[in-house]
Amino acid sequence: MTLSAAASNLIWEMRIKKDERHMRDVIPRELYALHELLTIRARASGAEALMLTGSTARGTRTPISDLDYHLIGPPISKDDLSHELDLHVVSPDQLRIRLRNGDDFTQWSLRFACVVFDTGIIRESIQLIAEQQLWPDPQLKRDQARRSLKIARAMVASGDLDAAVEQVRTALTLTARWCLLENREFPLSRAELPGQLRDLKYSELADGLASTIHRQPQLDALARYVDTAEALVDKPFAATGAHGHSRAA
Repeated sequence: MTLSAAASNLIWEMRIKKDERHMRDVIPRELYALHELLTIRARASGAEALMLTGSTARGTRTPISDLDYHLIGPPISKDDLSHELDLHVVSPDQLRIRLRNGDDFTQWSLRFACVVFDTGIIRESIQLIAEQQLWPDPQLKRDQARRSLKIARAMVASGDLDAAVEQVRTALTLTARWCLLENREFPLSRAELPGQLRDLKYSELADGLASTIHRQPQLDALARYVDTAEALVDKPFAATGAHGHSRAA
């Protein structure tokens, strides 16, 4: 084994240990047993990797946060587990395809998630991002945002406030992620998006998203937030001044 290979292995081992310590700090105590049970089931199923993602991994949980994971391997039984668990499952081939096709969620997991365990595919994929300078396709996120905003407008029109808040939050999140990717700024967790948007001068979108995360805006406010987001996605994009690529913490 060359010295560089040995050093690379040591760095990866240190990363795994660091992530393990971080997960003990950021996973709520009342959910840690759920984390352990999921890990046991994932290993028993022959999964290649399991990652803790989302706001928990970033240490930015809010009252609406789930416990999010990205599982690389076969689906596992979770019907008897807490509703707070949000499990995204892909096969190894699907992970590689989505990475090369510019899927931002895949890159998010590889850049910012905590690695619970990995047989090699996560390490391999992270190296691929670095070697080929892969970047998510902003147009994919723009298309998702447009579709989600149409649904959000319909939910606001329905008068169902709870459903409208949830759908507008989703649509504004997608819009935010598109804006950031276009500016070559990698989106962080949902709770961190408003701050990133303000740095790039998208103040109205930032305020609307923050409101749907931390409060329950009324229908007229939600309609204004949708107007703001639709105006952004429907006009030609103009960068507001990129900060460069965000790096994994």
